[in-house]
Order: sequence, then structure tokens, then C-alpha cells
Amino acid sequence: MKHTVRAALGRSLGAALLLALLAGCGAPAVSEQSSGLLPEVRSVSSSEVQPEADSAAAEDDSAASSSDLAPEVQALTEEDVLAMAAGTVLTAEEMSGLDVDLLFTESELTDEVFARMEGISYPEDCTVSRDELRYLRVLHVGFDGEVHIGEMVCNRSISGDLLEIFRGLYDAAYPIEKMLLIDEYGGDDEASMADNNTSCFNYRVVSGSDHLSAHAYGLAVDVNPLYNPYVTSAGYFPANSGDYVDRSADTPYKIDESDLCYQLFTDHGFIWGGNWNSVKDYQHFVMED
Repeated sequence: MKHTVRAALGRSLGAALLLALLAGCGAPAVSEQSSGLLPEVRSVSSSEVQPEADSAAAEDDSAASSSDLAPEVQALTEEDVLAMAAGTVLTAEEMSGLDVDLLFTESELTDEVFARMEGISYPEDCTVSRDELRYLRVLHVGFDGEVHIGEMVCNRSISGDLLEIFRGLYDAAYPIEKMLLIDEYGGDDEASMADNNTSCFNYRVVSGSDHLSAHAYGLAVDVNPLYNPYVTSAGYFPANSGDYVDRSADTPYKIDESDLCYQLFTDHGFIWGGNWNSVKDYQHFVMED
């Protein structure tokens, strides 16, 4: 019996010595299944041993980086701008890359435009044919310093002149507050002037008379009318323009003979109402026959 125990002990010690020698020589580790003595060892990647706090910090950094990214600004095309409503304000970012020449356009009156005018600026008894008129789309710099989309209906005989004039005013950042069809005011000339709206066509008579205005033919343009009123011996229009009647005063947006608006219109053959004798129409530029 002692001999048997000694033999068993000898075999155990021999196995232990053999394992130690193998480990010291860089031999492959022996699995628990093969030796019955060593636990299985699994290799672990570096990501699996990161402390939880470090992982949380990494997630926070990733979230912060995503939130710091500015939202992408969708670039506009000229077609996008032409489809926008008049009065829309365009930012510098939206204007970037656009060909401004393509945003000064004229066209015949489409059914959509004519539907806005019919029964208002274009009443049933209008004697000016639809094909004599043109619809203009332009850009202008508003009183806020931003770029605005403007619109105007005029006689086809002056459409080219007006496109050139308003392009020159735009390039010089000349301020025009609004430029909408007078139909937005129900065809009410007084309401349009009081809101400082620059406009052209409106089939109507001259105030206080029974004969047609040059506006009825689309041959006259009123520019910034609130600040450049119509003045007669009986009063002035619009009614809220009293602060701008005295033309010797230093008032804002005043049209006079040194003003760029005056210079561009008269260079194209328009007559300025501010030079009339019986009345003074400082907003008014007309192309006479």
C-alpha cells in the first residue's frame, strides 16, 4: 500500500514539474479540459476593459459633437426663388450662388396672375387688353436692408425700361420698402400709398376727375409713396404722409433731382411728377406718349 501511495505522489509531482517547465519555455497554455488542472483563459480586447466612466464620457463627447454641427442650409435655385411669393425675404445664405440676372424677369399675364387682378385692378370695363400688359418679377432691398422679392404689372412698352431701372436700384442697394400688386390692397390706391407700396398698373381715374390715370395704362410708377406724397393746394395723399410734405426738410427716402431713383427713371425717358407746376406728385414717374 505505501508503495502505491508513493508512486501516485511521484506521478503528481512529475506532472506539476512538467507544467512549470512548459510555462517557463513559452509553450502554449494547456486547457482545463486537456490537463484537468488549469482554468480556461480568454483573451479580452482593450475596449472591454475601459472603465464605465470613460465609456460614458466618450458617449457624451460624441453627442456634443453631433449637437455642435450646424443644420445644413438647403441651397436655392433660381426656379425656387421665382416660385416664391412676392414679399418673401431672402437671406444672404439663400442668395449665395444665385444668378441675379435670372431673377429680373418679365412675362405675359399668366392665368394665375390675371385671376388676382380680375375685378380689382382689372375691372370688367377695362379698355386695356390683357396682352398689352406684362408681369415683372424683380429683387429690391427693403428698409430692413434685406433682399425682397418684388412684383409689378406694367405696360409692355416700358417693361424693359423698368427691369433695367429696378436692377440698377437693386445693385445700388436703393431702399424700396414694398413692391406688391395693388390688388393686395383691393385696388385701393390710398391704402397702397399709406402702406408705402411701390406699384404701377391700376385701371382707375385720376383722383378728383373723370379721366383715366396713366396708371390705368400701366405707364406710371409710384415709388415709396408714403415718403413722397401727392401734394395739391387742397391737401396731400396719402393722409398719413404729412411729415413728408415739406420737401426742404431732411426727410428719409426723399426723391429729388439728386436722387438715384430720379436719375434712373429720367434717363429712361420718364417724367417726374415732382417737377409739375399745378400739383406735385413726388412719388410719380410716367412715360408719356
